[in-house]
Amino acid sequence: MRAEILRVEPAPPAAIAMGDQRLDTARWESAWRSFLDEDHAEALERARECLDSVVVRGRASAGAGDGPTVRDAVVLAARCLFQLDRRAEFDVLAASAGRWGLVPEALPELEAIQLAFGCKAGEYARVVAECTTWIEARRRELPPGIADFMYLRGLALSHLGEPRRAREDAEAAFALFRVLDREFEGARTANLLGIVAFREARFDDAETWWRRAHEIHAGLGMIKNMGGNRLNLGIAAYKRGRFHRAEGELQAAVRLLAQVGARVSLCRAGLALGQVLRLRGQLATARAQLLESFRQAGELALPREEALALEYLGDVQRDEGRLDHARRYYNRALTLAAAIAPDGDIVMEVRHRQGECLGRLGRSGEAVDLLRQALGQARRLGDRFEEGAIRRTLAVNLLTLADPESAVSAINDSVRLLREVGAEHELALSLVVAAETGLARLESGLLAEPQSVLEDAWQDALAALHLQLRVESEAGIRRAREVVARVADRRQRLAQEPVLPATGQRPTSVSAAPVRIVHVSSVFRDLIQLVDAFADSDEPVLITGETGTGKELFAQRLHESSRRRGRELVAVNVSAVPESLFAREFFGHVRGAYSGADGDGQGLAGRADGGTLFLDEIGDLPLELQPRLLRLLQDGTYQAIGDPAQRHTNLRLVAATNADLGALVAAGRFRADLYYRLRVLELKLPPLRDRRDDILPLLRHLLGEAAGRPVELAAYFSHASLERVQRHRWPGNVRELAMVARQAHLQMVTRGRVLVELDALDGQRLRLDGPEAGAVEPSVGEPGGVRSGGRALILAALTATRGNRAQAARRLGVSRSTLYRQMERLGIEARVAGS
Repeated sequence: MRAEILRVEPAPPAAIAMGDQRLDTARWESAWRSFLDEDHAEALERARECLDSVVVRGRASAGAGDGPTVRDAVVLAARCLFQLDRRAEFDVLAASAGRWGLVPEALPELEAIQLAFGCKAGEYARVVAECTTWIEARRRELPPGIADFMYLRGLALSHLGEPRRAREDAEAAFALFRVLDREFEGARTANLLGIVAFREARFDDAETWWRRAHEIHAGLGMIKNMGGNRLNLGIAAYKRGRFHRAEGELQAAVRLLAQVGARVSLCRAGLALGQVLRLRGQLATARAQLLESFRQAGELALPREEALALEYLGDVQRDEGRLDHARRYYNRALTLAAAIAPDGDIVMEVRHRQGECLGRLGRSGEAVDLLRQALGQARRLGDRFEEGAIRRTLAVNLLTLADPESAVSAINDSVRLLREVGAEHELALSLVVAAETGLARLESGLLAEPQSVLEDAWQDALAALHLQLRVESEAGIRRAREVVARVADRRQRLAQEPVLPATGQRPTSVSAAPVRIVHVSSVFRDLIQLVDAFADSDEPVLITGETGTGKELFAQRLHESSRRRGRELVAVNVSAVPESLFAREFFGHVRGAYSGADGDGQGLAGRADGGTLFLDEIGDLPLELQPRLLRLLQDGTYQAIGDPAQRHTNLRLVAATNADLGALVAAGRFRADLYYRLRVLELKLPPLRDRRDDILPLLRHLLGEAAGRPVELAAYFSHASLERVQRHRWPGNVRELAMVARQAHLQMVTRGRVLVELDALDGQRLRLDGPEAGAVEPSVGEPGGVRSGGRALILAALTATRGNRAQAARRLGVSRSTLYRQMERLGIEARVAGS
């Protein structure tokens, strides 16, 4: 309803004078006190009594003193009707104001209250437009009522996502209210300024304004508003990571609000308290608190608070690792929130959380799409706090999708934003991710200056630990300490290559980082993670798999990832050692132990002291030596040939075989007790045919090794040949693939083109030729691309860019989102892990 409804016929002079009549002071003070106590129904009755008494007394007290007037009572009644959300009664009051001689021009407060009803209804654009018209028409006069309209316009602008303009109007309104000595309105405006600052993540400013509002409310004795201010201060404290202070503020808010039975505000305080309890790791208590707040929100018909409760309950489930349960809560929250404000803050927050869950469930492509939606909303809302948090989650998923450049950009922006807003807990989380991102880049082995990246990771990890210690988050402290330890370990390994005490030489097996294992398949990524988890154990490891699957490479990574990497990795192929010489080679001998023993022989067991002993083809170990190996594993003792004394060695045994040891045990050719001792930790390497996504990356890597420089697959092979490469069963696994790579490179060098013909062990024939001159390969986005061979094109592009999706998309001439969708559809995962 527009403001014109207040324009009524001018009243006669006697009626106009009635608006200036003084009220009964006792009645007025009772009405005003009830209003300040936020008992708006009681205040409305008292205001009506004031007006009724004027009608009875007529004009007897007109102009007597400076006390409250009829005009004040009408405005108070209108305010009460607004607080009680009784729009129809307000319209009647506004239309009948003329009987008191109160025309709109003389009573702008009624028009302002009418526009406030518009804000309640979500008509923010209309409110801004009408407030602007009113202000511009009176800018030169600066009537007292202009403060109300500036406040309202600031309020509407804050809801429209224009914080700068909202802040300007609200600050002007606050200054005017102070000049006019309108304390109640000043406190209300200070609260709005706190909200605007909070939404912009200017937490210091928000706390300043809310403390000022609390001070004014305390002077007025407004307990409910004081409780609301303490509630806001508690929320600001937990956003900044000050969890102890946040809990204290919220408990104080609950005590104040309980005094006046402010159920709505109590529900909101309960929500905030539940979130703080969750952040402090008290998940069971947090869940109980949030469930109670959800029940209260339902009883009070507060859909926004219901959505928040569901969002926070999802957070509890997520923190407990119950991601499917968390997503169900988030979906319910999103349904409620989208019905209230489709582009609002809750929708943005829930999308962020859904993206986080999808990423943790291994669906990073979907997660990135959702997170980018949330990021756009956060930026439109000007919420730098949430923007920083979303960018952190985005970085984690981009790294998983092998897009390190974008991941670094996202996490750097996250750290910058969260540092600017002073959100210590969230900043600590982002610094941990920044350090982990640096470590992942080091693992790639592609950095020209690894030292600078490692130093940045070190500083990030230390800063994260420092902040988590201040925040006193136990889970955060544990995670930060883990990352500090990992970075410290890498720094130590990069800073110095240890010297072997026995020889004074630097062992060739020692390197600054674990051996590189080229792959893009998830099955190999999981195996590498398992290797790194096994690395620091002293238990034996059994690696099984067909010939050529990479067993020795995994043994090297086990050693180089372990704390034994400073000593020697002694590798021996058991099947290559004659049975008659095995005891001597393995355990060593003393001078004179046999004919020709002119000196002591250390033996493999002695050489591996402090390091790792790798026994390939363990299934060929002579049966009579198996008990001695078992004894060595059990107590670290052995006897050299010709020496009656026991010797001790501290080694870690890694064994490998392509045989079925279980079948050898059943056939009596391998001891069962040794078999079970070796199987404490087991790695089963799949054949190349069971991880076809790795074939093209490996082929490119092997061609590069043959050429001594990086090469492109497209320079050697036609598109059809690459498809045949992927379909081939590769019974010889990587060794067979390496043979093809060497042949292809030699043919390219000697003949200028490739034509490899291979009769495989399984009878399958493979023919590979080079690209035709001038041929144009279909792009990933074309019908002939994805549907007929797009998998090879994508894998070739990922291989050429070492798994970097952003670069691969550029090579293919498509957007990253298109590439992500195609990879999701084809089940391709991209990562070149290891260094």
